[in-house]
Amino acid sequence: MDLAITVMGLIGWLIIGCFVVARLVSFVARQKKLSMEDRWVVVTGCDSGIGQGVMGQLIEDQASVIAFCLTEEGAKAALEAGAKLAPQLDITDSAAVREACDQVIQACGGQLWGVAHIAGYAQPGFIEFQHLDNYHRTMDVNFFAITEITQRLIPCLKPTRGRVAIVSSVDGIVSLPGNAPYDAAKFAVDAYADALRIELSFWEVSVSVINPSTLRTPMMMKFFESETITWEKMEQLNPDGIWKQGWTREWLDEYIEQNVKGLDIIAQDPKHAVNDICHALAGARPKHRYLSGTLAKTLFYALWIMPEGWSYRIKKAMISPTPNTELPGQD
Repeated sequence: MDLAITVMGLIGWLIIGCFVVARLVSFVARQKKLSMEDRWVVVTGCDSGIGQGVMGQLIEDQASVIAFCLTEEGAKAALEAGAKLAPQLDITDSAAVREACDQVIQACGGQLWGVAHIAGYAQPGFIEFQHLDNYHRTMDVNFFAITEITQRLIPCLKPTRGRVAIVSSVDGIVSLPGNAPYDAAKFAVDAYADALRIELSFWEVSVSVINPSTLRTPMMMKFFESETITWEKMEQLNPDGIWKQGWTREWLDEYIEQNVKGLDIIAQDPKHAVNDICHALAGARPKHRYLSGTLAKTLFYALWIMPEGWSYRIKKAMISPTPNTELPGQD
């Protein structure tokens, strides 16, 4: 009996040792980077924030960057920073996307190494005071634009066995209150990326999803204040609507004030996402998924894997103060 216990113990330690060694080998292998010199990469959302950071890092690594920019100022700045091309376009405009992708194909000669989908849009607000236009616009930028650009550029990625890096969000794995259009778009992006990864694996094209938590970007730092825009738009369209039951402007102002204070404390450097996106493009062994930021790796990962009933209670507790639940005519 003692011998059997000893043998079982040795086998257990052997399994643990093999697991630790395998993890160390995997970690070391993932640190290796490929040379990006003269590799053509398309980056969207280069006007500011994460997109601008990724563009700058790739240029520093001597990649040939094609920067998709929304504004003329952004395109000019991208060219000055060293981008090879900087088409100015609204990525929800199919004609503009077609023209920009034609420029990409011509510039890279059909040999494109990577596409980094970073451009994003959010118009937060609770469901009852969300207008349908917000859902359409959010899906157009965060989902449909990604599918259209990818579809047009896939033929150029196959010859190089290239990379696709798609910025989703922790909202793509954990849906949060107060941001339903964005959450829905990011869940769609994650599902699309999973299917794309499998389909393109036959040509050894890698597809990575980046799920950042709260980072100090221009869009994120104005996130809660922009809820007032959502409210005011619905108020103009339907000033006396039943949607106001339980939701008041006073409640919204207090909710925003509390969350803005918390946001300033927890927001992290965008470098967390920039580094992960660059690894997805230049790492010898890119991951399928990157959780970018401390909260993504801790709180949101826990919410993602814990029983649904537990995560429901935690997410519900995030709404503070709570709305008035008394309905007209109730005793």
